[in-house]
Amino acid sequence: MNSQLQAQKIQHIWQRGIARRQFLKWGLGSVAAVTAVAAGGFALLRRSPRDEMTPPDWVSHLSATEYHLFDRAREVLLPVAGTPMIDSANVPVVQNVQQTLGFLDPVTRKELGAGLSLFDNVVVFSHGCRFVDLDDAQAKALFDRWGEGSVLQRTLATVIKQLVYSSYWREPVTWPPAEFDGPVSEKWGLAYLGNAPMPQESSLDVQQEQA
Repeated sequence: MNSQLQAQKIQHIWQRGIARRQFLKWGLGSVAAVTAVAAGGFALLRRSPRDEMTPPDWVSHLSATEYHLFDRAREVLLPVAGTPMIDSANVPVVQNVQQTLGFLDPVTRKELGAGLSLFDNVVVFSHGCRFVDLDDAQAKALFDRWGEGSVLQRTLATVIKQLVYSSYWREPVTWPPAEFDGPVSEKWGLAYLGNAPMPQESSLDVQQEQA
């Protein structure tokens, strides 16, 4: 796929899609900020060995902790051992995540940063370490548990997963092992019409959040 066209599509999806999700309406701003501060204070006693690892020179729009979070998520969410799939270490996954997040407006980007800090740090209270230091089984279980948790938890888990997965599969080098020969939209000359409206928060979600 043409890289410029692909970048434009990703920009449209993340600028408009996240806005329609009403990401902050679900409490990310208030809940994440408060919890992340508390978890972050405790985490000072639980620093990760990854904190001592300097991010690559290309990192510019991610904090060091965000870089390590997505790098660890890449390892957890894209296991390829024993398959013909391309190792995610050989694909610019986190670079692509950085590019996508660069499309967000400053306010949404700041709020998302608070949510990422929450995801990394709140597990300190249950496991005594941050997400980036969980073993593979624990990390996968965390994604599964949050994927069925509160609206805030589901949102964060889904956003991280979508960022990682889309950043991997957008690279043409990953397609041949999956026997994918490219988007039919290009082959058929279909015009890009944008993304469909996202589902709105249900009354059940509101009741669960208020409980």
